[in-house]
Amino acid sequence: MKKVLLTAAATICFGLPAMADGYYEGKTIKYIIATNPGGNYDAYGRLVGQFLAEELGADNVLFVNLPGAGHIIGANTLAASKPDGLTIGTFNTGLIYSQILQRQGMNFSLNDLSWVGKAAADARAFVVSNDSGIGTFEDLQAVTEPVLFAASGVGSASNTETRMLIDGLDLNITMIPGYGGNEGEMAMLRGEVVGMLGSVGSMQPFVDTDNGHFIATIGGDAQPQMIDFATTDKARTIVNLIDAMSNMGRLTAAPAGVDPAVLDELRDGYMAVMTNPEFLETAERLGLSIDPARGDIVAASVSAALQQSPETIEIIATAVDVEIPTIHSTSPIVSLDDSHKWIEFTAGGTVVKAKISGSRTVITIDGAGADRDQLEVGMDCEIEFDPNHEDNEPKVMDCSQ
Repeated sequence: MKKVLLTAAATICFGLPAMADGYYEGKTIKYIIATNPGGNYDAYGRLVGQFLAEELGADNVLFVNLPGAGHIIGANTLAASKPDGLTIGTFNTGLIYSQILQRQGMNFSLNDLSWVGKAAADARAFVVSNDSGIGTFEDLQAVTEPVLFAASGVGSASNTETRMLIDGLDLNITMIPGYGGNEGEMAMLRGEVVGMLGSVGSMQPFVDTDNGHFIATIGGDAQPQMIDFATTDKARTIVNLIDAMSNMGRLTAAPAGVDPAVLDELRDGYMAVMTNPEFLETAERLGLSIDPARGDIVAASVSAALQQSPETIEIIATAVDVEIPTIHSTSPIVSLDDSHKWIEFTAGGTVVKAKISGSRTVITIDGAGADRDQLEVGMDCEIEFDPNHEDNEPKVMDCSQ
């Protein structure tokens, strides 16, 4: 077996599959993990990274943990890396919410990354301590005084989705953010908090050791499902959105601009790992579920997740108490009035009617500056518009014939 370089925190040795020939032969791969050592993201990253490096024929894999800012620090470092295919990494789907809400500090677009694959679906669940006095989700709904729930840092999926569920299901929960890795479980054991929202896979050991229990799940097969408690359109929208996000768990990506042939080799190697019997046996032993998808499928899923309707984006922004951002949509022009002032297009499956400003809206067609009179029905456009404006005024329209 080739030598594998690990950070000092790595304590688990995994078996590796047979080598492959190609671009990676004899090279070192850097795998960035946007969390602290320990926890499921770290475990998935190290397991996938080791098997992938050997599958590709690399000499070494160097794991680098870069936690902070809701996974943004690690993801920014990954995105800024040289696009030679030798730097890859993992972070959580909270960055999809961050991009939708246009959080400061995120220096790249998820649509631009070179997606390698995803290892698993990531069903979410509310888990509570067995000492909490809360036995069921109905018990949580019935509490008269606020109960404390742990969450990861601002911008993480855990933080954003907990806020959304509190708002959508009208739950009497006070969030205590800043718990990373396994710190939330430790906080429950110490009695600092009564519960948290987490992935089923990461929380299963806590439940299996009889320290806590699940009271409602989003995705997966466990019962009861959170959707059964969603009695309003807003609540159902939130639960369904989180369910969709949960299907993109344990992602691996490379920077934008990786050579297509190298990216194909990465993707093929990744999918070969996902069917490797030794990899699957090790994952099962570690309690890591595997439900893979190739990078091109992941890219399409991420793109679709970023295309939310104005109504859904308002729900997310309201839940996390931020201003509703401008919205980016990729859509053909559905209709134009005779004056070319009013336009219809789609955003997240919803038809949007907007008024184009002759002076403020920046229009390009095939990369050249244009005015609204040159727009035509059927043109494909990247549109940024302002839902806070009474006429949904577009700021930018980048169209092609």
